[in-house]
Amino acid sequence: MKTMFQNCFDPPRRSARRIAPALAALLLACSAAGAQDGGFEVRSAAARLVDGVYFVDARIDLELSDRALEALDSGVPLTIQLQIEVIRKRAFLPDALVAELRQDTMLSFEPLTQRYVVRNLNSGQQQSYATLFSALSSLGRVSGLPVIDAALLARNAGHRMRLRVVLDQDTLPGPLRLIAFWSSGFRLVSEWYGWTLRD
Repeated sequence: MKTMFQNCFDPPRRSARRIAPALAALLLACSAAGAQDGGFEVRSAAARLVDGVYFVDARIDLELSDRALEALDSGVPLTIQLQIEVIRKRAFLPDALVAELRQDTMLSFEPLTQRYVVRNLNSGQQQSYATLFSALSSLGRVSGLPVIDAALLARNAGHRMRLRVVLDQDTLPGPLRLIAFWSSGFRLVSEWYGWTLRD
């Protein structure tokens, strides 16, 4: 028996003139179905200066929605993006963005081995886990991530750093990207977590 998610990708064949209305109804049905739970939250974050480079450590809670879980278990890889910004404070002008970093990590499920794979798309390193809980826990631990050389920051100027984590909808397959547009179950994004950067 097919799941609701699988039904979203197996519409009946119709003539070209009837595809658009049928697709619209299908998207609305998929977006309305299922619980809209899940959420991302940055619990803590800090930067430390080591040998002239700022490294970030963070702890993030990642809970997937029912819709995202269904996609993952159906073989759709999910890309979770960590976004970090370095901002210079200015007294009489808007704060200036000094640098930004994007780290993409892909979470996938392998039906053959029944294991979850976490792959860092920036470095290519990957590791597999027996449970989704273990995979998400690993994803939520950021340790010693190099962000910026201290020499690139203006002296005697206040700086702050902030980070957040999002489910990157742009990396979803085409049909699912349309569904994600209508479904809040794929709009998973944490609030920005910010702090003052100290020398």
